[in-house]
Amino acid sequence: MPTASEDRDAIREVLHRYCFAMDRHMFAELGELFASDGEWIAPYARATGPAEVAALMQRNVPVAPGRMHFTMNSVISLDGDRAEAESNYLVVLQSGGGLVPSICGIYLDVLARKPGGWHFRRRELIHHIKGEVGLNVQV
Repeated sequence: MPTASEDRDAIREVLHRYCFAMDRHMFAELGELFASDGEWIAPYARATGPAEVAALMQRNVPVAPGRMHFTMNSVISLDGDRAEAESNYLVVLQSGGGLVPSICGIYLDVLARKPGGWHFRRRELIHHIKGEVGLNVQV
């Protein structure tokens, strides 16, 4: 049985893999971070399950402008094979010759230990400050 510290590290890795997959447009891999009934919830859309999450991201996240997601300040609570995490996030967009902060807020996550590791059961985005987000939807 993993220690609490090992579980927290594994969960942080899931949070970070989400950002890398999003920024590299690897949406199938991003979807696989979700449990079969895992939900992705934002003020402008929602999806359930790996395939639906991947398809939603494929539609909504264009290649340009370039973007990078950052997840930080994560607080993780463990309860056996279930965990909750609250993290700050920031998205930076390419704009002209520079970078601009696009949107920031909080991810509220519920994760479950499944065969193969930790997966999102629920990932909710709460926007606090937003500018131009560069998505194919209105946020």
